[in-house]
Amino acid sequence: MIVDLRTYTLKPGTMGAYLKLYGENGWPIQNRYLPKCLGYYVLDIGVQNRVVHLWEYEDVAQRAKARTAMESDAAWNAYRASSAQFMVTQENRVMKDAPFWPMKPAAVAPPIGIVDKRTYFVEPGKTGEWAKLYQAEGLDVQVGHLGRCIGFYVSDIGPQHQLVHLWAYKDLADRQERRNRMQADPKWNAYLAKAAKLFVHMENEIIRPAPFWTPPA
Repeated sequence: MIVDLRTYTLKPGTMGAYLKLYGENGWPIQNRYLPKCLGYYVLDIGVQNRVVHLWEYEDVAQRAKARTAMESDAAWNAYRASSAQFMVTQENRVMKDAPFWPMKPAAVAPPIGIVDKRTYFVEPGKTGEWAKLYQAEGLDVQVGHLGRCIGFYVSDIGPQHQLVHLWAYKDLADRQERRNRMQADPKWNAYLAKAAKLFVHMENEIIRPAPFWTPPA
């Protein structure tokens, strides 16, 4: 499987109009052609006026075939012409599943109220070493505390040596409580002391489900 992770930056003050137009016109068309939307979000904390959406495909061939069919649809092209007025930039990355994804959630997992989208930049050539360490020492501890990972990906086409992982929480208070417990856990700190040497940069954004996308229960 691959995931097309797309980030669109909109002109200030246009988010509401874009979401209305896309929800009524773009969303129904894309779902006719593209096999599976893994999430459609509005950025809440971080760079503003952004939407983030993830689309799953079997491989790049299926992606090309599905998007070619969609782009030949007159209704899609009419929508796209209407939505262009809102756009500043459009970016995408093709990601592949991390070797340990999917991950079983904890027994008590939160609903998707907000999502902490985290992007980690790994030292070139160190992704395999990190994955082995995380599976052995970090994964069970992190899932045990945070509860619900809804995606863990490694860059494939686009900027390299990146990990993108998404963690669901009920709300910001739930996120803070869970992360406080994790950061107080000696096992997590032991893992972190080893893993930190393999990263060059880390970023995170808080995103919320768009009004037309229904998160899984």
